[in-house]
Amino acid sequence: MNYLKKYNLSMEQIKDIEKTILDNNIDIDMFIYDSDKIEEILDLFVSIGVINLYNIIITHPAMFCDTVSSIKRRIDKYEDKSKLAKLLNEDALNLGLIELL
Repeated sequence: MNYLKKYNLSMEQIKDIEKTILDNNIDIDMFIYDSDKIEEILDLFVSIGVINLYNIIITHPAMFCDTVSSIKRRIDKYEDKSKLAKLLNEDALNLGLIELL
């Protein structure tokens, strides 16, 4: 999961993510072997200004089991992307605003 380093995540954070995935009984293979999908989802968040990626992954690892297009549609429904990014950067639980929880 070294590809997560490009999102400014440290090795310690990546290890925490791996532990969280395993603790939540989420298929870690998806994060290891489907890195393109994970990166596309993270890129969606980065494109609107989200920098709180570590907390989003740790808080909602199951979200990454969803499809990229489904997540994109839900983000696109939210008109003010800068406000959405601000809310997500403040608290990853605000993903409920776009029904990702």
